[in-house]
Amino acid sequence: MMTDDAGLLIAGFLNSARRHPNGNALWVDEQTYTYAELLVRAARIARTLAREGVAPAGQCALLVDRSVTAYASVLGTLLAGMSYVPLNTRFPVQRNLRMVELSSSSAIVVDGRAIDTAGEILRAYPDPLLVLMPETDTLPAWAASASQHTYILKQQMAEADPHSLTLPADANPVAYIMFTSGSTGLPKGVAVTNANASTYVAGIIARYQPGPSDRFTQFFDFTFDLSVHDIFVSLSAGSCLYCVPSRVMMMPLRFVQDHELTFWFSVPSLAGTLKRYNVLRPGILPSLKWSLFCGEALPTSLAKDWQPAAPNSTIDNLYGPTEATIAFTTYRYQAGDARIDALPVVPIGTPLPDQETIVLDETFQPVADGETGELYLGGSQVAQGYWENTELTRLRFLDMTFDGKQARRWYRTGDLASIDPEAGLLYSGRIDNQVKIRGYRVEMQEVEAVIRRLGGSDVVAVVPWPIAADGSVQGLLAYGWGFTVSSTEILKGCTLHLPAYMVPQDVIGLHKMPFNANGKIDYGALQRMARDGEPTVA
Repeated sequence: MMTDDAGLLIAGFLNSARRHPNGNALWVDEQTYTYAELLVRAARIARTLAREGVAPAGQCALLVDRSVTAYASVLGTLLAGMSYVPLNTRFPVQRNLRMVELSSSSAIVVDGRAIDTAGEILRAYPDPLLVLMPETDTLPAWAASASQHTYILKQQMAEADPHSLTLPADANPVAYIMFTSGSTGLPKGVAVTNANASTYVAGIIARYQPGPSDRFTQFFDFTFDLSVHDIFVSLSAGSCLYCVPSRVMMMPLRFVQDHELTFWFSVPSLAGTLKRYNVLRPGILPSLKWSLFCGEALPTSLAKDWQPAAPNSTIDNLYGPTEATIAFTTYRYQAGDARIDALPVVPIGTPLPDQETIVLDETFQPVADGETGELYLGGSQVAQGYWENTELTRLRFLDMTFDGKQARRWYRTGDLASIDPEAGLLYSGRIDNQVKIRGYRVEMQEVEAVIRRLGGSDVVAVVPWPIAADGSVQGLLAYGWGFTVSSTEILKGCTLHLPAYMVPQDVIGLHKMPFNANGKIDYGALQRMARDGEPTVA
């Protein structure tokens, strides 16, 4: 018998499956799956992981790509009591390998679209893994040269009786490990607990009140933590999740119209693309009840143009780093508020229920309203830290107390903000060398580390370029002094070690690197060179 348990992220889906077994849960690849059908697929994965002795408690990597098995693997891993570790078929093999290694995953689920990528990863990964292939009838040829692993094919998957399912009694406290860009040249894993994530989902459901008649967009790759919102808010509310096909990902208006979707959730860049193509015509998205944006700053000009296109929807701007579980603050945009429309970006507002924010100066003292400082987040959504990285955890997750605040542990965001008495928090950019590109957080130091290694030079700098009129970063430009190989070779190497959104648009060799008075690379001068198109090529 399934029981209610708000402490586990998977509990909401199980409760929906019990209450609405014949309700539509997922649309993917032109097919709709009911809650009962999706539960059976998830349960088979969970039972197989348990039967093979890797569950509960450990980590299971997911190499999947927008298939029904992809969603079942997320649910099945949690149902088995394990944490899931999303990989990405579009990431370089070396990056996926590092994510498997750093997470200490003992199993991996592979869907049909990921078979070829799986071969590259599994041949190179020396430690034995349990490999679940729920869509595959015959073993791929490459498995002969990756015989250190144990393979479970479609017909070998465990059978499952959904009526006898229970929540895992000894579940791993960590629900998922999400890898983000790291300044050392290695990705860093954020360990988000079941308690963190279920708190977030409960807060979002309380705010937006979705139900079985609602239909959600699902744009995000599983390696982007906003996908957790998509999956678990929708499925915990008994709603239907619509996996937007890759072929219409950048132009999804007809898809939203045809399926009469009610919840939109994307990065602002996607809406910006639609605006640039002049397709945001008034009334074009009448079915939307909610338009939610997160992942990067939302330009006020874009919010103004979106509102008439989705006239029946309310626009909310969400903000939050992966370390504080998906989104942490919200601001409800009201069209026609001249004071807000005069700002460059929509405010990020106030925290979700039972969460807290504070803006501090360099001495860790609260700043006055209107003054800019660094934003810190506290509360039950703050993650336990970085996976097996106590030093970095110590630097970013701080124990502090403040009058009038309940939180005792705070995440240091590296974001600059100020407090407006009416609008709440106003976002003012990054305090460090980190940017967001297409919604993905990019540590430019990581890109520099890769280029230093590839180019044989220690004098390397990466700057954001170009920058759109609304301030959003569109890409990166790399500079170096004393490269031992050509820029073409360096760029080729970058494509093997970095995701596409982190590969610089160009690598430029300089006769002389500009330095400031402190002897440090003058990033401002490089930014001006990029803007003025004046780099001196070696």
